[in-house]
Amino acid sequence: MRTTCRRGSGSNPPQCEARQDRVVRTKHLASLLLILVINGCAPIWEDEPGWDSEQRVELYTRLGLEYMAQNRLASALEAMNDALAIAPDDSTANHAMALLKLRLGEKPDAETHFDRALVSDPGNVGARNDYGGYLCEQGKWADGAKQFEAARDDPFNTESYVSQYGLGVCLVGAGRFRAAQDQFRAALVAEPESTAVLYQSARASFQLEEYLSARAFLERMFGAGGVTADSLLLAVRTERKLGADDLAKEYAARLRSAYPGSEQVQQLNVLMSKSGNG
Repeated sequence: MRTTCRRGSGSNPPQCEARQDRVVRTKHLASLLLILVINGCAPIWEDEPGWDSEQRVELYTRLGLEYMAQNRLASALEAMNDALAIAPDDSTANHAMALLKLRLGEKPDAETHFDRALVSDPGNVGARNDYGGYLCEQGKWADGAKQFEAARDDPFNTESYVSQYGLGVCLVGAGRFRAAQDQFRAALVAEPESTAVLYQSARASFQLEEYLSARAFLERMFGAGGVTADSLLLAVRTERKLGADDLAKEYAARLRSAYPGSEQVQQLNVLMSKSGNG
């Protein structure tokens, strides 16, 4: 749940300062315990004196996430079940469990845990972003967009560009390219060299037949070191639309050289064969 001890609210009362000091000490010790447990140097704690329920939930959740990062999914599930056994409605633990359930392919359970995470703490913007991304991947564009919009508009969201980017991707999937472009433009204000945002901006511009704009975004992306198979294929398509056939061939050669045998090269071959350009 959200704490009332927030940044930007003036001087914190003494109880907030004491709690924050305790949280810092807890996190330092938690990090040490996680290292020991994950490396097999210590057993999972059961009745460690001095730990309250909130601390135990945080430790089990963090342990589960560390196991997930190592693809040790059975161990991750055990740790997260332990966290939820202590606090079934904890927002962070339910968010973590939702991500694990997605990894396990258990989508209905994942949705249940996302819902619990957000009922418990509507301000969990990380959970909203992840839930929104999942819903959009399932083609539930409107529901996904609502999650991203709620996260974007949360006044305590310090990384609103993440939500703007996610919303933009969702809107592209829904075919709302102009609205998507607006979200990407806002995200680029905060992260002007984000290759992911630049690529999606180019996609939206291409769909809107704004090919010069698409070229500009792709050139910025390439300048930031964000060359991918998808971006090179889009560059070929963009330059062909602009009548720059020589430049299109250069991008095609780069794509074939850097990503031989890729799906994008197969698409490129079909594209080039239609006009007789090899």
